[in-house]
Amino acid sequence: MSYDKYNEKVKIIANSIKKNKVLITTNRKGHNYRDLKFKKNQTRINTNHLNTVLELGDDFIDCESAVTIGKVNRTTISKKRIVPSLPEGDNFTVGGCLAGLGLGSSSYSYGFFSDNVIDFDIVLGSGEIIKDVSRTNNSDLYYGIPGTYGTMGIITRVKVKLIPCEKYIKINYLHYTSFDNFYNDFKDIINNNKYDFIEAFANKREAYTIVAADFVKKVESENISIIKDKDILKQRHLSIYAQIANKKEYTYLRTLDYLERYSYAAFWGHYLYTPYKIRDYIYAGLMYSLMPSKILDSSPGEGRYNISKYFHAANHIVGDYARDEYVLATDIGVPFSKLKEAMNLTDEMTDTYPRWICPIKIKHHSDKIFCTKKPELCKDDIVFDLGIYGIKNTKISSKKINQAFEKFSFDNGMFKGFFSTCYFTYEDFWNQFNKKKYDKIRKKYSAEGNFMDIFDKINYRNKTKKKNIRSELFQFIGKRYLKQINNNRDKLIK
Repeated sequence: MSYDKYNEKVKIIANSIKKNKVLITTNRKGHNYRDLKFKKNQTRINTNHLNTVLELGDDFIDCESAVTIGKVNRTTISKKRIVPSLPEGDNFTVGGCLAGLGLGSSSYSYGFFSDNVIDFDIVLGSGEIIKDVSRTNNSDLYYGIPGTYGTMGIITRVKVKLIPCEKYIKINYLHYTSFDNFYNDFKDIINNNKYDFIEAFANKREAYTIVAADFVKKVESENISIIKDKDILKQRHLSIYAQIANKKEYTYLRTLDYLERYSYAAFWGHYLYTPYKIRDYIYAGLMYSLMPSKILDSSPGEGRYNISKYFHAANHIVGDYARDEYVLATDIGVPFSKLKEAMNLTDEMTDTYPRWICPIKIKHHSDKIFCTKKPELCKDDIVFDLGIYGIKNTKISSKKINQAFEKFSFDNGMFKGFFSTCYFTYEDFWNQFNKKKYDKIRKKYSAEGNFMDIFDKINYRNKTKKKNIRSELFQFIGKRYLKQINNNRDKLIK
């Protein structure tokens, strides 16, 4: 496809915006844990057709904004290249990763996805098209847009750099029964910058695993997991956490399988809604084995699974009250030096395990707003994304739990993931971030009055939810298989 066809698509979007008289949003559902009712009162612009790779070079890939990470991976790996920092799922889009702070197990070296973007195009609230936004061209917008969650404009194209890769990845699993031993080794591994990928898990109290992975050219055949796309009942073994549960010391995966290792279950997210055996033999076996990929995938051929459709359906089934009250799905920003304090806090508030611990290198710039930290409160250049995904195993309300997480992050110069349900006040939020700079950029680039303000967007669901038949049914069923899930969480995907 030529850039001419891309330009035609962008002109159509720009003309649609020019005709609009109310707030603008895209028609995409994204991967927010929050519902999307706020879009009903806004003009929705179709961006699904922006799904084409425009150009592939030796050190870059240029894509329309709705191209999925799965499609990016399949395109670049053919040239033995990958994007330096990626989320571990195939159905995220490059535009979403730029505006929503995509990160992954290579972020300890390469920062956020946005730190590796060369340039991008955006359609403003006025209908104006700005091309090639970069570090030197409209730099305030370039540095200001990461983490704005679609409140600056509609991103239409993203060019991102590539780095070399190999066909296989060797994954080492280092197991610990002491936090101090785990933390000290984790610190040394990160500081030495020895591995291509690093992440860790708190499996339960005083049970930790460091997952350190490297590209390799050759493999030991008896230790490699080769999974066919259609072998869905075995796909669960792609998850790194499956290997941890099985107490593996090391294994090998194809690079593509590693990059999408959490796509099938969204880490272990299926367990939020479906009992173990039902998921494996009915949901997985029937839905994925029998139904054609065109039905399951939003962009056929771009990825293996459309996990987002599952979660949107599940969220609708259980309802707002049940989702907010019984389920935790949140990411907490934690300074390197405060990890033990964060773990103690989460233990006080909830017994939800496992927990994902992903180190991120914070790359500073004066124009960054939402992908930064407060240096007077956080001195560490390496911080952690502490991911807590699971059933809330406590009588403490989800609101109080999230408020405690938010306060901890803010008090330590960090922030909680905006995709989850947020409860912070207007004052607390803007005490953490630079409102003057955000408002200045929004005004300059015609976002003010045309796109929803970020505080309003991430807090619109901060309302009292009511119990209903769906929530009562979820609670009734949940109590009966919650114990099973908790007793078997060390072998979640075994």
